Parts: sequence; C-alpha cells; structure tokens
Amino acid sequence: MDFLGLIVKYPANRRLNEQERAHHLKQKQRLGVEPHYQLSVIKMNSTYLESVDKWFAWKGMISALAIILLAIFASTLGLISLRWLLEAAGDSSEDSGFLLANGLGMACVFACLALALIWLLRKESFAYTHYPMRFNRKTRMVHVFRPNGTVLSMPWDQLYFTLGHMAQWNDWEVRGHVLDADQATVRESFALSYVGSLNPGDEHDFVRAHWEFVRRYMEDGPQSVSGQVQFCMPIDVRRETFKVGMERVFANIASAPFLLYYLLFPLCLVVSLFRCIAINTSKIPQWPAEVEAASAMTPGDPYAMEGDTTGARVAVFPEAASAAGVAFSAPPRAVR
Repeated sequence: MDFLGLIVKYPANRRLNEQERAHHLKQKQRLGVEPHYQLSVIKMNSTYLESVDKWFAWKGMISALAIILLAIFASTLGLISLRWLLEAAGDSSEDSGFLLANGLGMACVFACLALALIWLLRKESFAYTHYPMRFNRKTRMVHVFRPNGTVLSMPWDQLYFTLGHMAQWNDWEVRGHVLDADQATVRESFALSYVGSLNPGDEHDFVRAHWEFVRRYMEDGPQSVSGQVQFCMPIDVRRETFKVGMERVFANIASAPFLLYYLLFPLCLVVSLFRCIAINTSKIPQWPAEVEAASAMTPGDPYAMEGDTTGARVAVFPEAASAAGVAFSAPPRAVR
C-alpha cells in the first residue's frame, strides 16, 4: 500500500547510494528463488510481457481517502463558516465584523483543503486506469507508461535494477534506474509491480521472486514462466468490472490470518467501492504507435495469452497453444 512515485516522485539527479549498490540485481544473474507473477500480468507472448504498475493492487485507496475527507471537511467547515456568515449578516453589533472575518477565514481554510484533496484525488481518479510496463524481449526494450501520460523507453540491459526500501512501512520493491553516462547518477526511476516485505531465503520472498519472474521472461523466454500464470488482468482495452476490481483488492489480504482478514474486510470493501469510481473516471492508457509497431505479436504464437472478462487466462491462439502443450500448470512453488 505504498504510493511513492505516484503522489511523490522518486528522487532524481542524485548518486546511487550504498544500499542500492549492495542490493544490485543483475539481468544475467539467476537468483535462488522460484519466479512469482503476483497477479501482475496483463498480456504475455513470445514478443513481450505487459504488467500492471505497483499502485494497481490498492487502486481506490487514494480516492477513498480524498473523497471521504473532502466530504467531512465540506460538511463541518462549510456549515460552521456558513453559520458565522449568516450570524454576521443579521448582527448589527460590533461583533458582526469578528463573525464575518471568522466566516471568511474558515471558508478560505476549507477552500485550501479542498484544493489539496482534489489534487490528491486526481492522482488516481480522472487520470489513467493503470500505468502499464511492457518488457519486449525481441527488441530488448522496456517501456514504462508514466503517470503524466508520457512513455519511458530504455534498453533492458542498460537499466540498473536494485531493491528499494520504503522505511515508513518497512516495505521493499524492485526499482529500475535510468543512469547517466557516468553509471552512478540516477536520472529517473520506476518500480516493478510487487511491493512487500523482504524475506531472503524464505518461501515468502516475493519481492525478489517477482523480479525473477520478469528477469527469466526476458532472459529465458516465456516458456520458463508461462505455466504459473493463472490470471491475466483484463484491462488492456477495457475497464475492469466491479467484480474483478473487488476480487483484486481482496486478493491483497487472501493469505492474512483469519482474524486479520475480517478486520481488514471493511477497509477492502470501501476501497473496492471507490476503486470503481477511480476506474470509471479514468482513461485507458494507449501506447505510442512506435511501441505498438515494435511489439507485433507473431501469428500462431502458442505462448500468447490474455485475460477474459473475468480475468481468467485464455490463449490468444488456442489451437497453437494446445498443440504445443502450453497451459496453466501450477502456481509458483515455494522456495526450499
């Protein structure tokens, strides 16, 4: 539930720090973890893998916070300021100026808070439904759809991947840095889809396992990871349904202990409701023509997959997939 990079930009024009050097993830180096797709896949084929952004899992949280706070401030500060203004209008004593000043001051405070909350709301609603990342293994390019609607395109082999730490939540993520010619100055950063705890050597080492999923796709091909993909997010050319969005939000707590699950149930329900608002007020992102042209899918590709309207994985070319024996086989195995 981290929104670094969406609300506040990643620090840029700075030197790589020691932590980033110590946790460097190399494109050619296989880690001792089983790859894990973490419900990130939108589409996958022999040409490219397209995944969701790291904010997608909890989309709706920002909108819920902004709209609920906006409603609270509107009902309290608005009524108080209106009351003072009305009292000032009907009061001919010397207190009327004081009441008028208080009413106008309260109205200004409300206006500033409202503008701040609207700014926050627009980071998620009235924006884009998601911010996809496309990993093209044939051109060896990575394309990242930025929150401002532009696209970052960089060679896979020139990106510096490392583990990034969000100290306030003690969460980690895999970040890709665009470095300057000196190979030490960070110009821009983005993150892969999964955010969570760092558990080296544990069966829940999902942060590095998700990196390994992307890395093996790019280095070893779709056959190395396609069997574990059971669901593909059905958001490429359409908005998700309320049911699919709700299932995605509740998937965040699917493995929580029984008591914690039911404590978080109301939160997830609220987020699901506001996720619907965020999705339906936002635009579906469109890749530039040159990115689409470089991502042409091979006809009859047995590894081509996408999601149906429910999110279930389906083959784009079912006959080719069946002939090659390509299908969902099993979820990712735990690390031993």
